[in-house]
Amino acid sequence: MDKKYWETFYQMQNEDLKPSLFARTIRKTHIKPVQSLIELGCGNGRDAIFFANEGVIVTAIDQCENEIKFLTARYKHLTNCTFSSDDFSKLNDFEKPFDIVYSRFTLHSVSETEEQQTLQWAHRNLCPGGYLCIEVRGQKNEIYKLGDKVEGETDAYIYNNHYRRFLNFDKLCHSLVSLGFRLDFAAEEKGFAPFAGQNEIFIRVIAQK
Repeated sequence: MDKKYWETFYQMQNEDLKPSLFARTIRKTHIKPVQSLIELGCGNGRDAIFFANEGVIVTAIDQCENEIKFLTARYKHLTNCTFSSDDFSKLNDFEKPFDIVYSRFTLHSVSETEEQQTLQWAHRNLCPGGYLCIEVRGQKNEIYKLGDKVEGETDAYIYNNHYRRFLNFDKLCHSLVSLGFRLDFAAEEKGFAPFAGQNEIFIRVIAQK
């Protein structure tokens, strides 16, 4: 259901879009040119393309095959950016670890079990000293508990025709520390992702291996 939703959504967004505020922020604070970055759920590619244009070596993953085909064809001139169709919560380990694992608005699109699998994968596939960068909806977000509750899951709802699960900030931070990450930055507040006159509360965490 969600895959079809996002495929339709991206078809209406196949144009050059500005990078997110999160991408621009961590580019200044945590990412250097020629470092390697994998984006888990690249969507319309706006952040992956921004990072690539900044000299970062990018691997961009998304489950929507049609969007990946479109991005691969349109941005074939970006030789330091590879688009690949896959489920980011079920990735195999890579032979070479990454400097950055980047997840913006994607962990709330998977179950709690898949979230834990993704966090464990990120720790295994990061270089020592590398960063896991997360921005996600949490339980203080304005649309928390709106829509139809997903049976058998905690804090997951179908709202506006697609799935969202709202993470517990303290639990997420505890999970990362338990895996061996050091929290470089962690907050749940406004100002992270203002959009169309709205300024909702989101979780932002940057964790170092």
